[in-house]
Amino acid sequence: MIPISSPYIENKAKKYVLKCLNTNWISSQGEYILKFEKSLAKYHGTKYCVATSSCTSAIHLAIKSLGIGKGDEIICPDLTFIAPANMIVLAGAKLRLVDINPETFAIDHKKIEKNIGKKTKAILVVHQMGHAADMEPILKIAKKYNLRIIEDNAESIGGKYKGKMLGTIGDVSTLSFFANKIITTGEGGAILTNSKKIAHKCYLLRDHGMSKVKKYLHIELGYNYRMTNMQAAIGCSQVEILNKILKIRDKQLLIYRKYLNSIKEVQLRSYKEWTTPTHWLTTITINKKNLRDRLIKFLHKSKIDARQMINPVHEAKHLRKFYNKKNYKNSINISRNTIHLPSSTNLKESEIKFICKKIKIFFKKKFINKKN
Repeated sequence: MIPISSPYIENKAKKYVLKCLNTNWISSQGEYILKFEKSLAKYHGTKYCVATSSCTSAIHLAIKSLGIGKGDEIICPDLTFIAPANMIVLAGAKLRLVDINPETFAIDHKKIEKNIGKKTKAILVVHQMGHAADMEPILKIAKKYNLRIIEDNAESIGGKYKGKMLGTIGDVSTLSFFANKIITTGEGGAILTNSKKIAHKCYLLRDHGMSKVKKYLHIELGYNYRMTNMQAAIGCSQVEILNKILKIRDKQLLIYRKYLNSIKEVQLRSYKEWTTPTHWLTTITINKKNLRDRLIKFLHKSKIDARQMINPVHEAKHLRKFYNKKNYKNSINISRNTIHLPSSTNLKESEIKFICKKIKIFFKKKFINKKN
């Protein structure tokens, strides 16, 4: 099976992890935690970075650091992985879902303003699958209504919006280092900010709400959202080769484009001129409806691990009763007719050619025109 994504790890990661094992610094204390945070802050040009156990926990901390909680509202795109929405609810705030732009897959800024109420405190922007959200109009809206901006940059590390690094535009941002992301620590995440107040709040809440001055003095309700030294060791090695990874992945997208361009039944996602994208997952939309699952099944039989697009947030069982699906037509359409193709950094051109050949064969089959 050609996997949907596999981590790209070089030998230096093993060297760093072995140092953790040899020195017994394997938990959430150790030299690599601080090194990893400093390297990420330097790469992004931000003052502060707080490493966390996951991007999900990072989002939770980001929300709490802004003082948002019960009775407040946060705007969030409807088509995103469930984590941002769940953390908004977990923080005690009300989730305001907004449909996406069908080209960028990110939140549609034209639909944000009508969803702003008296209790709205923030806009959570997801730079979706390597493509930046259109930040300029979002920043204007935020300024007009005195809203904070949280950037979820889990899938777009290294990307830019009009030359500005994603994750550095809002008040606070989050990153993901899950195994299928651009760089990985296995599990893990981070918070980026230029605000000393936000950073210190995140540090405090990350470690059980415990005072930095006096051990075991807990001054706030906190969490255990810490990253281990071993994870950070891997992370340090990954940041060192991040630009190399991005170049390899950019080349991969060009190869995919080369072989997919001749298949008129699918559309490889496009990119706006104002974004410098990060190639995360190769994403194609099928021009004819109701073929997504059949194409995935066909590719699986060919030992190709294709995946469906995420489901809209409003369809989650614990949320669906609060939302009207009529408000999320773009989210639904993209979700139902879009798939991801294998996109490991070490994917070979011969494998890409094989994947595209199988897609072409699928659309030549007469059975796809049948109802069953």
